[in-house]
Amino acid sequence: FIQNSRNALNMLTEIRNIGVGLALDDFGSGYSSFGYLADFNLDRLKIDRSFLSGLEASKKKQNIVRGIIALANSLGLTVLAEGVENEAQLDFLIAERCHSAQGFFMSQPIEENLLTNHLAARQGRIKDTDKFRLGLSA
Repeated sequence: FIQNSRNALNMLTEIRNIGVGLALDDFGSGYSSFGYLADFNLDRLKIDRSFLSGLEASKKKQNIVRGIIALANSLGLTVLAEGVENEAQLDFLIAERCHSAQGFFMSQPIEENLLTNHLAARQGRIKDTDKFRLGLSA
């Protein structure tokens, strides 16, 4: 929750000016507000994992996620979905033009020194699309 949004906006602008990208995390839950989309110059929107849990069985969640992705795309933001746990969720996100995903379906959290071997072992098991990148947990 941002108590003093003017100071926060100034600080985030300075950070962005030195080349750091900004993401709105956990969008759709807690303090992640639609107002932040208008007030802050963001690069990425991260969909909260709570919307992915049970996505396959819930038309309501599917419509919410679809709407969040469409909104973010219309604002020129990169979209990342958190908490992807199965192929059906990943397929849905790809079909809806979500740019990236992270979650246990791709990998459990892994230490940096093991990452190269882990990726080599999984080669071919991860969907290969031009516009979809996987956000790996570190």
